[in-house]
Amino acid sequence: MTVASTKRELVVSAGTAAPEVEELQALILSQLEAAYAEGSQRQEVQVAGPTNWWDVLAVGPFSAPFDLGFAKPNPIVRVGQPITFFSVLFLNPVMPPPAPALPSPLQIIGGALLPYILRYDATNVSTAQHVAAMSGVVNDTLTPAAFHVNAITLVPTTPGLYEVNLRAQILTAASTTMVPFAGYASRVDSINSSIFGPSGLLTRFEQPVRFDAYA
Repeated sequence: MTVASTKRELVVSAGTAAPEVEELQALILSQLEAAYAEGSQRQEVQVAGPTNWWDVLAVGPFSAPFDLGFAKPNPIVRVGQPITFFSVLFLNPVMPPPAPALPSPLQIIGGALLPYILRYDATNVSTAQHVAAMSGVVNDTLTPAAFHVNAITLVPTTPGLYEVNLRAQILTAASTTMVPFAGYASRVDSINSSIFGPSGLLTRFEQPVRFDAYA
């Protein structure tokens, strides 16, 4: 099955956009597509569990200069240095068993062109303070694509250990009767076929995006 790629959006704070971020975002999208194409062909033992229609991941964080060979997450930056992570909203191209494979969640949810919201909240763990200047919201609309990737760039202004939690919500459109979905992101260090299987996403890393800013 061919997985269509979504538009490559760049969502960053004013003045922080860089060509390297766009290149890294395109590379992450291509690696996700390749990993899914390989992982979806793997044989797996079917077990009872919740229907995996969609999921959300956070990849990173990365700091410039980026090594596009593939860039490795770098969780240590200097105060004032931009740091980037990527949100990945995944729509399953195949309906998990025991339901028929088609229509898939990608076709149902993506085909409905439902709006979605990404909320990211940053906390300076060292000071136990929420950092409003490094928190925000991304509003967008789903398309019939498996991966919707957004780049989010933050600039710490105070030393400390930071954690960023990413939450996603797929909203109900006025023209549909579908219920809303909500979830929070797991962080992924390495994109490879082991995180995907025939029924969709397999691996969960229940941790926020974390990085340290030093003076």
